[in-house]
Amino acid sequence: MGWKYNGSSQNYSQQLKHSNLNVVSPRWYTLNNTGNFVLITADTNYLKDAHNKGKKVWPLIGNKFDPVLTDLVLSNPEKRKKLVSTLKNSLVQTKSDGINVDFENIDPKNKQDFIRFVTELKNALHPHGIKVSVDVTRENKDPFWSGSIDRYALGQVADYIIMMGYDEHWGGSPIAGSVASMPWVQEGIELLLEDVPSHKIILAVPFYTREWITNLTTKKVKSIDRTMGEVEQIISSKNLIKVWDQNTQQNYVEFTANGDKHQIWVEDKQSIKLRIDLANQFNLGGAAAWYIGSETPDIWNIYHFNK
Repeated sequence: MGWKYNGSSQNYSQQLKHSNLNVVSPRWYTLNNTGNFVLITADTNYLKDAHNKGKKVWPLIGNKFDPVLTDLVLSNPEKRKKLVSTLKNSLVQTKSDGINVDFENIDPKNKQDFIRFVTELKNALHPHGIKVSVDVTRENKDPFWSGSIDRYALGQVADYIIMMGYDEHWGGSPIAGSVASMPWVQEGIELLLEDVPSHKIILAVPFYTREWITNLTTKKVKSIDRTMGEVEQIISSKNLIKVWDQNTQQNYVEFTANGDKHQIWVEDKQSIKLRIDLANQFNLGGAAAWYIGSETPDIWNIYHFNK
């Protein structure tokens, strides 16, 4: 699977030609606190194009990472009912194959409300053969970003649980580091397997990384999100040599410029292959990528399953 993001209509049409991609997820639905509680931007032309190229379409619904908005809608049974009904009607009308629920940063008090929402959505969509997939963070200590998700209960209800195998070191992190070191991802899979059967788990892999910039005088750290393509350009333009980092099991580069130290834990064909190998090793149900269009072309030879 691949999420659709940050591109043009022409790009999106090109992306559908990747033979190893069999599910695409465009962002069509956004949680709202007015009307039917969802903003819809469905693109039926894209869906027809995807179907013509043999791809299934699981549109994404997001909650804008907004815990207050999520509480306002999910804690109210009538609002939930209206939201579910509106989503069902749109998905059936557009002939979508599934839905991807990407609700993040949920208030822990809404833990049960979220399960109720996913259960009601599944019950509404099941008669139409529409799959329900739910994105979950890799387990961590944050009550809003992790503790508010009942992975076991969601695994009972949803068709697929997609583990976002990133961000070990997030954009605002005060410490430079890998977006997703292999040991961190593997531990996340093992933790999730305690709650969810392997065939229901999809491992989401990053087609991006971060360039970490540390001011050598102040020691302050900032980061820039980089696509795989952008990193290749940096490596090429500065004649950098990739060095294998045994701890993260990734390639690593660094350079100094204008009093700043730049560090990149590289996502490339080698790291993506190791991630797919992990998914195969644990007999997972699939892989997903954030996001299609940010990768280098060479990963398409290895971004597939042995199933």
